[in-house]
Amino acid sequence: MPQTDTEWSSPSRVANLLREAQSRIHTHQAQQRGHGKGFVASDFTRVHAALVRIEEEQLARGPLFCEWGSGFGVVAMLAALLGFEAYGIEVQPELVEAAEDLVEWLGCDVQFACGSFVPADDDDLVGTAEHSWWHASDGSAYDDLDIEPAAFDVFFAYPWPGEDGLFDTLFMRHASIGALLLTYHDGTGVLVQRKDSATGVPAVVGWY
Repeated sequence: MPQTDTEWSSPSRVANLLREAQSRIHTHQAQQRGHGKGFVASDFTRVHAALVRIEEEQLARGPLFCEWGSGFGVVAMLAALLGFEAYGIEVQPELVEAAEDLVEWLGCDVQFACGSFVPADDDDLVGTAEHSWWHASDGSAYDDLDIEPAAFDVFFAYPWPGEDGLFDTLFMRHASIGALLLTYHDGTGVLVQRKDSATGVPAVVGWY
């Protein structure tokens, strides 16, 4: 289980990250208006509260955390502040660069990879995605990280509308037994699911 260092994960440190991230994201979104490919951030305060509860309730079987579609990497950084060994996968190079700049500013140890979080042999899933450009990439992000999906203990994603099933299927195909999938949903919160069996659907742990 990840262990929290009080000074490292102090409320002021989290608050500084959220304030700086929101400023940078606002600037990025203003610059990208009308450019086609969008970036939408989750409610980081609510996601952080969910991560805190998961840590307090010791739901994660281990420390490896992966943010699918990491954008500015804020959720991965919040996880790192709670003691997780955090990674992020993002298909847009400019967002990977922005995340790396932010993690350097924070002084936090998070590694990002540019590519798709959908493995190359899962092209059928990309074909079902309404926003398929978000998932398509020629590069293997897992090769760059040198970590297989089955090694991660916790995944986080913010699905586009109608794409919840893509993440559930990807999770069931590649996560190992006992792993958690966290997905953020506007107006509802963070859904926490666990892979309890090799087939079927993820088991709902609860809304956080």
